[in-house]
Amino acid sequence: MSENPSLLRFDALQEVVNIGGGHAATALSKMIGNKVEMDVPFVALLPYEKVYETIQSDDTIVKAVLSKLIGREHGVFLFVIDPKDAEALAHIVLPENDELSEELIDSALTELSNILVQSFLQAVMQLIDKPLFASVPVMTMDMFGSILSSVYMEQNQFSEEVFIIKNNFYSSGRIIEGSLYFVPKPKVLEQLLKELGI
Repeated sequence: MSENPSLLRFDALQEVVNIGGGHAATALSKMIGNKVEMDVPFVALLPYEKVYETIQSDDTIVKAVLSKLIGREHGVFLFVIDPKDAEALAHIVLPENDELSEELIDSALTELSNILVQSFLQAVMQLIDKPLFASVPVMTMDMFGSILSSVYMEQNQFSEEVFIIKNNFYSSGRIIEGSLYFVPKPKVLEQLLKELGI
C-alpha cells in the first residue's frame, strides 16, 4: 500500500524546515557569539483564511519583514513578530547594547529575518542543487491582516495556501520567537516537492 501523498508532502517540507532551522541556529550563534538552540519547528500549510482563524487574528498589530523570492521560483516571505517581543528579540541579536532605539530594533529584526530566509533557501538549495535568491528585506508595522492581504493584492496571482514556519530559538535564557510565512506563486510548492522527489 502506498503512503499518503499529503503526509509525504508534509514530511518533506518538515525536513527542509529542520535543516533550515539548523542553519539559522548556527548562523545566529556565530553572529552573537553565544550558543543558540531551537525547538523542533511548528510547520503548517494552510488556506489563506484559515491563517487568521488558527495562527494569528487579522486585527493584531505586528512588525513584519518582507522579502521576495526572485528568479525562477516566486513568492514572498514574511517574518512576523509581536511588537512587544521585538525589543527582547533585538537584545538577543545585539547583546552588547543595553538601550536600543527603534531603529536598532528594526535593524535587528531585519537581520534575523534575513538569516531565517537565507537558511531556509540554503536548505532547499542543498536538496535540489539549484540557486534561489531573496530580495533585500523591508520592515513594516500594521495589522497582520492588512500586511498579509497586501501581499496578495500588490503582487500578481498567488497560491491560496500559506506555508508557515514557527521557530523558538534559545540563547542565554532568552527566547527568540517569531513566525516565518511564505506566500508562494501558484504551483511553486508543487514544483519544489517534485524536485525533492515527492
